Order: sequence, then structure tokens, then C-alpha cells
Amino acid sequence: MPVQKASDIFGDITVYPAKDGKQRVEMYIRLQEKVEGMQIGIGIDGSASMRKMFGDTIPKFARRPEDNVMQTVVQRLCSYACEYSGDGSVSPIYWATGIGGKEIESLGKLDSEAIQARSFEGPRKWGTGTALLPPLNHLLTECAGASWLVLLFVTDGVISDLDAVVARSLEVGQEVLDGKRGKCKFILVGCGEEVSEEQIEKLDNMFDGTPLEGRIDLWDGKLASEMADLSEIWDEVDFGVQIPGAVKISDDQGREVLSHPDGFPQRMEFSVVEGTKSVKIEIIGQTIEQVLQ
Repeated sequence: MPVQKASDIFGDITVYPAKDGKQRVEMYIRLQEKVEGMQIGIGIDGSASMRKMFGDTIPKFARRPEDNVMQTVVQRLCSYACEYSGDGSVSPIYWATGIGGKEIESLGKLDSEAIQARSFEGPRKWGTGTALLPPLNHLLTECAGASWLVLLFVTDGVISDLDAVVARSLEVGQEVLDGKRGKCKFILVGCGEEVSEEQIEKLDNMFDGTPLEGRIDLWDGKLASEMADLSEIWDEVDFGVQIPGAVKISDDQGREVLSHPDGFPQRMEFSVVEGTKSVKIEIIGQTIEQVLQ
């Protein structure tokens, strides 16, 4: 269960269900920096339900710039992602295009300058469904040699092939753990009223109850309506960075549950006694009381 963050230095904080009288807590520290070797793919939903947001339901001769709300959204999202990409570029695609929403239209590899100069008016062929497996496989293949890969998918609909996506993701998770693939993180951002929160939650928790539980966290699901700013996209991404300084975490009874005196990881995990209401986090000269319930 995600909990409300006591400080904006934190990304996601999740308290997991109790097991054997203990609860596992996972905590991310927010970062804003390029990651060496990271490649980023961005999938923009090209299904027919997106036509209005791209202004495509209005004849071109009568279309005003403000009718295409996705122009600014895509530019901002891609430009922001470029700040984290190792080479300062991203690979955007339209997905869920064509018959059954199973086709893809690649937009090439773009840096911030190219993104600002480009028009994003939607795909050539609007899709008749929303299939996520084709774009997932396309970007996994295109970026197969990446030491770090982040894939970000934006959709306004219900995923038609969710079970196949889960099955493929289990394979990818095992490939990462076996060293056959670099680090991966996939993020699904839902926008609009048609999005299934149940599907987003299923992807977010897909490894629960599997042999990979606690060993890898591949998917993060978010609702655009609940995001205050773009930085929240990365709130559950472990960049593998070691942060200088000290951190010490104690439970509400004063018992130390985690300590790193000489640098600490961006993603931290510790266990508390079931029912613990809060922890005290002493981090780089700050003391933060973080509620867990």
C-alpha cells in the first residue's frame, strides 16, 4: 500500500502486507540527473479514442493549435525524459495503431531540439484496439543492448492483451536477473475516464506471489489525474545510484531498522514490526517523521 510522503525528497513509499509479524517497507529517494547508458522509449497511444485529444476530429483547415492538446503533452514528456537519457535523446512511438490496435509507428530517435521542432498530430492509422504487447516487444528489441532501459507508455483506454503483457514481463524479469538483459523499468500512465485502475494495479503488483517477488520490480502504474508534476514519473525507478551521506531509520519504539553511515542506495528496503505506525528518518542532516499507516 503506497503511503503519503512526509517530504518531497521521497519518491514512492510502499508498505507491504504483514508476513510472520513483519511488514516490508520500500522507499525511493527522488533523483534528477542523467543516467549513464540509459535509453528511454516513449509510447503514445494512437488508438481512435485519442483522436479528439490530438484535434483530429476537426478538419485541418479549421484546426487551431490549441485543439491538439497532445502536442504540448508529448513535447513536455519527451523533453523531460531527455534530461535523464544517457545520450540526451528518446525513442518515441505511436502504439495501438492500425487494425486491432496492434501496429506501431516509430518517430525515430529525437533529442530536445528535435522534439520542440516537431509536430505531434497522431498516427497515420488510428487504432481499433489497445494492444500493449507489440510496442513492448518492439522497444525491447530496438533497445536490446541498453545497460539501462526505461519504457514509458501513455494510454487512455483498457489494455486488450494484459495477460500476454504479464507473461512477457515475467520472461523479461527473469532475463534481467539472469544477466541476459540490462536493468529495465516500465511505466504505464493512464489518462482519462476509460482507464482501468484494476489493470494498472495488476501490472504494478504482477510479481506478487511469483518466484520473482521481492527480487525485481518491473512495472509502475500511475494515473495522470493523481500526478502533481512530471517528476512523479520516476518515483518508483531505482537508478542504482549511491547517495553520499548518512541515513538512519528507527521505528516508533526507537528501534533501529536500517542504517547506512557512509552513503546509501536510492532505493531502500527494511522491515518493521506489524502495526508500526511511523518511522523516524535521519537523512543528511534532516529528521523526518514518516507515517506508515
